[in-house]
Amino acid sequence: MGVVVKGPKETDKPLNFRMEDHGPVLSIKFSLDQKVLAVQRSNTSVEFINYSGGMLDNSEYSQSCKKNSNILGFVWSQNNEVAFMTDHGIELYMVIPDKTSLKYLKTTSVTVQWFVWCSLNKIALLASAHGSQLQPVIFKPGSISKLPKVETEPGRMALERDVTLSTLYSVPAILILRHQSGPQSAEVHVHTLSGPGQAPVKTHVLKLGLSGRFAINIVNDLILVHHQASRSSQIFDTALPGESDGVVRYHTTVAPARSFKPAQITLPGLVEPQTHTCELYSPNWVVFQPNIVIDAKLGCLWHINLCLSKLCGSISDLATCTQVALKRTNGKQVLLKIILETIKQPKPPLDKLQESFNHINTVYRDCLEAELQSHTASPPGAPFTFKTPTPPRVQIDQMDIYNEIFQKLDTEKDLGKLEWTLISYMTSLFEQGILAHHNLNELIITTLVKRKKFTALQQLLQYGMISDSKPLACLLLSLGNMHPAASQLALDMLARLNAIEEIQEILLSEGQVLSALKVGQENVNPRKFLQAAQSTGDNALFHSVLYYFKNNPQFSSAFSKGKYWKFKLICLPTTNEVAYFDFDFKK
Repeated sequence: MGVVVKGPKETDKPLNFRMEDHGPVLSIKFSLDQKVLAVQRSNTSVEFINYSGGMLDNSEYSQSCKKNSNILGFVWSQNNEVAFMTDHGIELYMVIPDKTSLKYLKTTSVTVQWFVWCSLNKIALLASAHGSQLQPVIFKPGSISKLPKVETEPGRMALERDVTLSTLYSVPAILILRHQSGPQSAEVHVHTLSGPGQAPVKTHVLKLGLSGRFAINIVNDLILVHHQASRSSQIFDTALPGESDGVVRYHTTVAPARSFKPAQITLPGLVEPQTHTCELYSPNWVVFQPNIVIDAKLGCLWHINLCLSKLCGSISDLATCTQVALKRTNGKQVLLKIILETIKQPKPPLDKLQESFNHINTVYRDCLEAELQSHTASPPGAPFTFKTPTPPRVQIDQMDIYNEIFQKLDTEKDLGKLEWTLISYMTSLFEQGILAHHNLNELIITTLVKRKKFTALQQLLQYGMISDSKPLACLLLSLGNMHPAASQLALDMLARLNAIEEIQEILLSEGQVLSALKVGQENVNPRKFLQAAQSTGDNALFHSVLYYFKNNPQFSSAFSKGKYWKFKLICLPTTNEVAYFDFDFKK
């Protein structure tokens, strides 16, 4: 008979081969390296066939379970290890393809009525006592280890179809659907295994608000709960805060329930192919983790993909939308677009925008700290431990915000929105302890000056939200023609930077010679000050500056015999005399 093998990923190339028909097949699975095919046709044994070059070997070899046991199913725990899940426990064998035989490794005795398997985490959940006792076991090469039992409510039984093993944010999780006695009150209890050997702990409860038949898939760490009666799916994110009692967090759906996009199949017809629309949420659907749906009647297999832009568009709360997008693959551009659209609204929600920036910059700060820590030297004698930090799925830095949001706002029509958006974002940066880049500082300064918000600008400078720098001081100085306060803000910034020489140059250029002389009286150039005083045309000012230098012992050596510079016809203010001053400037 012909066999077609489809992998869990859409990119996996299907395998096609033929095998002998020896009766009905209960279960058929490839080894993890696709070198051995295992086929179960009875409840007492499993047959093995080596596979290579797209063909099966002619020889088969089999392995029976222990006496008085029935095989409920089998799983490949390693490339060359297979586990028989029987009603009396687990039997672990090593498959040796070269010798076409199996080697017994280990047995774990426990009563089993059904089991659920997670291939990613190598964890099986064994159910006994009609599902009231759930025993997780973990597989490692050559060994089986029991974990503490799942804590369940007394007298509550779980069915196999109501239990899902998966991974949420890299943490193994057990999801149990609980049907309550009242209408519209079904819940999903999420038990997580936070560390090796630790007991599964109920950490989340998903409030469905519906009753009936459900199925669960995990897509991009989002929990999709499909409801057959309403033909819709609810989406939950356990990373969101939700309500908490100190141990368990209670979640509601992040967005209104929605249905799948309609699916169609093309079938050959007598004249031309015909297209048929598939029934969604069919009773014939069977789900597999993490994101596979199979219609057993149609023989169709689908992969569930998340349309993040539509999901985020259906989330009314911007802060929640931001948290969801930051945890999703390819969520960067989607989130930036939503923030820009929110800012352009006639009355954008400023408080929610501030929350959104806080969530973004929390991730940004963690990335900066991780990068800094990776470049920090360890103390002498400390053991070397190199661990590459896991990068976030979405990181939005200052350049992303600058290019994708601020640069796309109209500086004429949206100047007011640009102002409060800049202040909101830079406030968030300041609260997270992140220094704003020069381009952001420059943009906020020019924006506030254009809007004549000098008090706000002064406060931002005073509280350190705008970092002091000489280029920014020069920018403020250049804006002095728009408002005199800008020049004073520039001088204050240079004073905080202790840029004495730059302050003197500014004061001299404005003719404030005495003020420039008071700023720094050491290591000054007499020539520069005397020439600046003379250029003002104020003889009294020149007289004061000249005699300051001549009478100051620090600069007396600058006035010596030899080569003279002459300043003639100076009218002294007290005597109205004309005097000649001969002196030599030493640079």
